[in-house]
Amino acid sequence: MYLGAHMSIAESIALAPERGEAVGCEAIQIFSRSPRMLRNTKPLAVEETAAFRENLVAHHIARAIIHANYLINLASPTKPMLKVSRTAFVEELERAQQLGLRDVVFHPGAHMGKGETAGLRTIAQSLDWCLSQAQAPDVFAVLENTAGAGSVLGHTFEQIAAVIEEASFADRLGVCVDTCHTFAAGYDFRTREGYDRLMTTLDATVGLRRIRAFHLNDSKGDLDSHADRHENIGKGKIGLEGFRPLVNDARFRELPGCLEYPGDDAGYRRNLRALRSLIEGYVPPKKSRRPRS
Repeated sequence: MYLGAHMSIAESIALAPERGEAVGCEAIQIFSRSPRMLRNTKPLAVEETAAFRENLVAHHIARAIIHANYLINLASPTKPMLKVSRTAFVEELERAQQLGLRDVVFHPGAHMGKGETAGLRTIAQSLDWCLSQAQAPDVFAVLENTAGAGSVLGHTFEQIAAVIEEASFADRLGVCVDTCHTFAAGYDFRTREGYDRLMTTLDATVGLRRIRAFHLNDSKGDLDSHADRHENIGKGKIGLEGFRPLVNDARFRELPGCLEYPGDDAGYRRNLRALRSLIEGYVPPKKSRRPRS
């Protein structure tokens, strides 16, 4: 697995690869736009996208993924919000295409009281509309599993599988597994036996071949708490040893595994060291330079 973290795009998206290298990333996750605004997004400049692509190579980033705007709700039961969400998601897909990235990770959505069946159907219909409208032929829409608070969908892999089965563009859909969300949703993978059960469940529902990324987060909340509260690796309820089977799983060697917590350089360095301490036969990379900005 290519280990990394979510990197800031402050000042310029082109700086994210250098920031990633500075904390020891082999992979990075970024926002392509503000995660808190759905409208009036500034277009990416050609010079900026070119610089981003060049910097991925220059700073030895093997994999990069985008996390979509948090406010997008492709399950929304209200027409105005659904329209805005779909338009914003199309923009996310097109920005990924411009940046040369293949994966846009997103939270499936919340049914807002309309029920699981209606919500999952709306997500599938939204994905069909977005993928047919977006000028992004090389980009995958990657559903992230959730902790399942409130009416949020995607907290079981059966729900994610139902969206994929209902959608017309199944070949363009992938899955991102978040370790904190998985644990909070009730999947206990802290032992080798538990990990093997989780892999069996994933393969029987969404299929291991659909997994395109991992979010590596420990959990402040207990098993089956449905609390989306990330923690430093080894400091939460999953614990350091809970990550050992995953980071050594050869089936995921070419996939990105990105930290999302605590969001600062020192924390990322510490958590990456913790994860790498678990890897059998790991050879530390050369020391990276700090970014100039």
